[in-house]
Amino acid sequence: MLPYYCLQIARAFGASDIIAVDVQDDKLQKAKLFGATHTINAKQEDAIEKIREITGGAGVDVAVEALGKPQTFFQCFNSVRDGGKAVMIGLTQSGAIGEVDINRLVRRKIQVIGSYGGRARQDLPKLVRLAETGIFNLSDAVSRKYKFEEAGQAFQDLNEGKIVGRAVIEIM
Repeated sequence: MLPYYCLQIARAFGASDIIAVDVQDDKLQKAKLFGATHTINAKQEDAIEKIREITGGAGVDVAVEALGKPQTFFQCFNSVRDGGKAVMIGLTQSGAIGEVDINRLVRRKIQVIGSYGGRARQDLPKLVRLAETGIFNLSDAVSRKYKFEEAGQAFQDLNEGKIVGRAVIEIM
């Protein structure tokens, strides 16, 4: 699933080119609403090759991997420019391995960063301010609502990639 909030944050902080990669066209269309300037369907095109084409061969400054899959870990790492940052936020089952070319990592000074969670007391007020100014679009972020009794279905839909954006389980 595309991290739409990452697209909005990148746009809010001045990124000029924002490339979204996914395998579902409906998610890529939504990514455009949240700030993506380019989209790549990785089922139809080689994502790394297309990113290099878009960036004139350089690669991106920062790439974010949100699925926690070895293939997307590899794509994220290989899509960054020399000195770029590959930020991994996707979780996976215990023991999964992501491979990198050690020589590329060292010679090209690639930074691989793991990022988990946030600091609610510090981060939430900043996000609220972004939302208040209209920079951060919260209204379109939630694409589906489930009743508490439908929580099992919500998790099934999430696992099957049927949720575009974010889903909310209402408990009241």
